[in-house]
Amino acid sequence: MTSRRLIRIKVLQLLYAYSKKEGVSQAETERDLLKSIEKSTDLYYQILLLLTELRHKAFLKIDAAKNKHFTTEADLHPNTRFIDNPVFSMLSGNRKFKSYLLNHPISWNDNLELIQFLYQRIMEHPIYKEYMDRKEVNFEDHKRFILDIFTEIITQNDIFFQTLEDINIYWNDDFELVLGVVYKTLKNLKEGNTEEDNIFYAIYNEAEDLDFAKTLLRKTILEQDENIKIIDKYILNWEIERISDMDKLIMSLALSELKHFPAIPIKVTLDEYIEITKAYSSPKSGSFVNGVLDKAVDQLKENQQIRKTGRGLME
Repeated sequence: MTSRRLIRIKVLQLLYAYSKKEGVSQAETERDLLKSIEKSTDLYYQILLLLTELRHKAFLKIDAAKNKHFTTEADLHPNTRFIDNPVFSMLSGNRKFKSYLLNHPISWNDNLELIQFLYQRIMEHPIYKEYMDRKEVNFEDHKRFILDIFTEIITQNDIFFQTLEDINIYWNDDFELVLGVVYKTLKNLKEGNTEEDNIFYAIYNEAEDLDFAKTLLRKTILEQDENIKIIDKYILNWEIERISDMDKLIMSLALSELKHFPAIPIKVTLDEYIEITKAYSSPKSGSFVNGVLDKAVDQLKENQQIRKTGRGLME
């Protein structure tokens, strides 16, 4: 999923709520949109924090074993490769990481059972045994291990996703994009990265994507009546029960995007909203929305309401 598609989805969801609630202002809806976008970044750091919490769990377990009344040789001289993994230190010691956690309400304190659950799964997994038993490891080996537990254990677990949804119900749509950025962050770590290095990635392009989100929301709200008139003109031959409020809202969003974003090709806009329709409306709505938008595009072109600035963007 691209960041722009996720923004379109967030705008759609807020517009739907806006259309169903009385007394909600456009300004309030805009604030909710920006807050929703910011929450995607919170999810990114929440997942990275989870990794460092797993390391902390392992440290506490080793420390508790050393302080038992009856200790074994393994208790006194444990294999500390897991807690010494430099990837954990690069994350937890990074100045930007610590600053973000300090200024945002991100924590796993209320979900320590997930930390325990995932830690146990890691300890039991062949990936862990192979990593801990290797005679020698270099930085790339350390990083590969973190990537493996992330992709093969953490993100394959339903309890992980359910816990995140319980923390914030709006994160469900963010998972695909954010998990991809977390993976990219881990994969691109380099030996020698310091606490001053910016090793993290933005979920969104702050200037372009936020402007896109706000403009799309504002234009669709302002043009809703005008857009619906166009849509109604081309739904006369369709069965009325197939036309939902969500279908109309998706098409209205598409029309406003077509009219106000000259750098986005027509085909990209249409393809994006057809895909969104498949996920957020009825199974048969995709072909319906596609048919109506095709006719609406012809009208907008004829009225010169679509202006594209690049070669091939009108196709």
